[in-house]
Amino acid sequence: MNEESKRMEEALIKKCNRIKPIDILVGILCKDVESTILHVLNVVNEGLYAFFPEYRKAIAVSIGPSTDRTFELAELFQPYNTISKIVTHDIGGRGKGSGIRTILKAAKYLDAKCVILVDGDLLSIRPKWIESIAGPILYGRADLTVPFYIRDKYDAVITNHLAYPFTRALYSVDIRQPIAGEFGLSKNLYEILLQHPLFPNDFGIDIFIVTVAAAEGLSIRESLYTLKIHESTTRYLEPEKGLIPMFRQVTGKMFELAKYYENVWKSRERFKRRSSYRESFVQKPIPVKINIDGLEIEFKKGFNSMKKVIKRFLQPDVFSKLERTINGSIDAEIWAEIVYNFASAYKSLDKDVDRYVLLEGLKPLWIGRFVSYAKEVKDMDINEAEKVIQRQAEIFEDKFDYFVSIY
Repeated sequence: MNEESKRMEEALIKKCNRIKPIDILVGILCKDVESTILHVLNVVNEGLYAFFPEYRKAIAVSIGPSTDRTFELAELFQPYNTISKIVTHDIGGRGKGSGIRTILKAAKYLDAKCVILVDGDLLSIRPKWIESIAGPILYGRADLTVPFYIRDKYDAVITNHLAYPFTRALYSVDIRQPIAGEFGLSKNLYEILLQHPLFPNDFGIDIFIVTVAAAEGLSIRESLYTLKIHESTTRYLEPEKGLIPMFRQVTGKMFELAKYYENVWKSRERFKRRSSYRESFVQKPIPVKINIDGLEIEFKKGFNSMKKVIKRFLQPDVFSKLERTINGSIDAEIWAEIVYNFASAYKSLDKDVDRYVLLEGLKPLWIGRFVSYAKEVKDMDINEAEKVIQRQAEIFEDKFDYFVSIY
């Protein structure tokens, strides 16, 4: 830790010492969110006041490198008298993970029993969310709560085709959106996270939180069922391009954790599969428009340019199957084998440059899998498309022994 980070942490400790101990801490992660931060603060303030009147409460705002008035507005906000507030800059780096580490350090200094993490640009947040996320933690029913957001069939391309099936197959946890973004954490969990050697500074933080909780045998629950609207996503004209850095960081951390917890998932109990699929009868999610033809061109161009790299990380029989289907589709069967091959290859790579090359090789195949899925569900409603996602997750489970054999 450099001198500036030390000074920032010392200042954070002083702020915490003035208000500790705390039962519930809501951490708000911010970067250039001057248009939404007061809305989020108001909603969090109302939620804490309405649903947890008997608890000691605080809000901590951690702000990444910003060029607008986010810090100033957060400082000006006045919560109810029974709710304390801390405003700090992210300590020790840039990225979402640095912000969350800062919040969790504040929780430790405050001796908080429960931590809620929310983003500072959440347009759809409601006071009830605070109760839904924190309740199971405070009542001793869970160590981690994860929302289930109602999303369009074309949304969540990292979740649906990587984070969800991989995490479910390896760690036997059916958490539908393991990188949802908002979480509730117990003291037991956040103390484990703060001591963990693989704590990331970037977008890998979400899959890190869920994976560690699952691998360490802690209780995880889905706690909130609702629509989610981010102010930032409304500015993306081409969402798939904004997802590429997240793809690298999430997938890289997922593979790195698989290596770290190899002994855990190799010896875990098998997942008990449901006999039927659940259906939802809710409001329609916000539609996501995609350019399937454009994505298909991007996939084939990427495959041709990365062919040697892809061949390097795939078993010969898998590469042969991929070549035979490259002008058709990447179905769930071959996709599961591809992901397991790349995860296995990642295990032996020690240099960051090699890991980057591996993820660049997987990227066009991930896009190709999404194209195949998009074509398959084109005329389906949300429940029919969800069955396709569930079947894919089951295929990852069915091929778990294959993964063990090549790892």
